[in-house]
Amino acid sequence: MASASVADTVGCDIGGSNIKLIVLRRGRLSRRHSFPSPADAGKRAFVDTLAELLRPLPESPLGIALPGFLDDELRRIVHLSNLPKLDGLNLAARLERRLKRKVFLEADSNAGAMGEARLGAGRKTERLLYLTMGTGLGAALTIKGFPARVSNNTVGHVGGLPICSEKGRGAEALLSATGILCRFQAEAKQPAVSSTLELLELARAGDAVARATWGRTGEILAELLGLLVPLLRPGGVIIGGGIAGAAELFLPAAREGLQRRLKGRGLKCPAILQSALGAYSGAAGAALRARDAS
Repeated sequence: MASASVADTVGCDIGGSNIKLIVLRRGRLSRRHSFPSPADAGKRAFVDTLAELLRPLPESPLGIALPGFLDDELRRIVHLSNLPKLDGLNLAARLERRLKRKVFLEADSNAGAMGEARLGAGRKTERLLYLTMGTGLGAALTIKGFPARVSNNTVGHVGGLPICSEKGRGAEALLSATGILCRFQAEAKQPAVSSTLELLELARAGDAVARATWGRTGEILAELLGLLVPLLRPGGVIIGGGIAGAAELFLPAAREGLQRRLKGRGLKCPAILQSALGAYSGAAGAALRARDAS
């Protein structure tokens, strides 16, 4: 069994596709690992798999980021839209019994925001708005590195906010991976693409429909930020999650669109940046959550 320093904490980010693990050692990130998420597993099988992945890591306090709603005590899963078989699971207690260490849960949007605010691209930003775009869509606001908790221990569920230019459809339906791929397929005259990574490669290769799809994604993101920025007044915005890997293709349209919406309203347009920690923002924030709570 690995030994641990009292300064060590372990972070785990559970997504619909992958589980990310990281060790935070004296304020520095190390030992990054990624594994496929057992998306179809029931509660018992999921806990078994997760315990086996975590057991080789240091016997340190453990933070876990989850893509959905947690109870008020941040101990039990209420609902995970991408992993619904885990709804109702008292994950913290189950893992504490199995691993003999303290376990702290956090919403993945909050965890990603904490990771970027304190260890990533937002270190100089006091009020940071973080959006995670991937299998779903989430948002968090951190103030001096700590998350604002308004509803369900988050700043609120932004995925249901209506995008007027898309006939009032919810933001998550349009900015998630599925939404982006559906938008491309509606216009493309070729076989379906299977992932946003494939769509990114098509755009980089010069495919006009793929490039237009990413540009439209930036415009929709600008419309969402046009609602959130006046309300939350962030000093900066960071985009994380798997879709952030295509930031070069959609952030220019997002910046231009947000500037246009804020012009003449007396509001400064915040910088919109790609996450610095990439796929490990949530795991890093989960490790920070465990360190703060220990």
